[in-house]
Amino acid sequence: MSSWRLRTVVLLPVFLLCACAGSAHRLPNVTDAELKQTQEEIANSHTPLKTYDRSDATYRKDVSRITNRLLENAQPLCKKTGYEKCFFQTVYSARDDLNAFASDGYKITVYRGLLQYLESEDEVAALIAHEMGHHLARHNEEKTENANIGAAAAGILTAVLIGAANANNPYYDSYQQQQSAETIDNMMAIGAEIGSLSYSKEEEREADLLGAYLLARAGYDLRKAERIMVVLADLPGNEGETRAGLTDTHPMGIERLAAWRKTVAEIDSNPSKLPYATDTASR
Repeated sequence: MSSWRLRTVVLLPVFLLCACAGSAHRLPNVTDAELKQTQEEIANSHTPLKTYDRSDATYRKDVSRITNRLLENAQPLCKKTGYEKCFFQTVYSARDDLNAFASDGYKITVYRGLLQYLESEDEVAALIAHEMGHHLARHNEEKTENANIGAAAAGILTAVLIGAANANNPYYDSYQQQQSAETIDNMMAIGAEIGSLSYSKEEEREADLLGAYLLARAGYDLRKAERIMVVLADLPGNEGETRAGLTDTHPMGIERLAAWRKTVAEIDSNPSKLPYATDTASR
């Protein structure tokens, strides 16, 4: 069996296996028409991205204050999602990376490179609340579990296929066995990578949703906060994109903006200010 065919036969089932659970919370469904409308709105009102020059001391102070304000209002969401720690620590980095991320435990890192494009406190709060959303949904733990599942599934499927292909092969010697073992190891590594990425786009949507609910509870202006989605759509590499592809790890900025607006409308009409569970999660 060729290497390409082996990868196709093994990795497609792995991807489907790792992608079968989904979000625990009901996510907004964005239609192509809504995407087109949002894209046209951005195009008609587009202005070039600008940066806002602030000192590192100011960023550190703002990040700390915003984190504390969000944390003070997070308890109902922590209870709703089962995030027992209900604690977050945000670290500011002066590096120019266009990034922010939630790491193992309760930590969040935000970079000056992305913060410099954010104009208002509501936008910075949206960025931090989004990363808190990853912790609320326990995405890091989920990625580890999915990576383990992906590696195990890929290893088992590869071993079965290699065994079947060589069952009646009298020339299957120790050298070929060593090559087979290396192939299994390689496929397990790829399976682990696919497993860790399988939920990533949906995780980002779920983090956006939980972050929006947290912002609302903390009294931030969700309509001002949405500008961060416009910024994400305009960052280098994202210009003009609408929907993310299968292997992308984040939804495109325009897609997220359209979903954000539907989430804001949902929050406005939701007296509990707590996200709705999916049908499968509520059973």
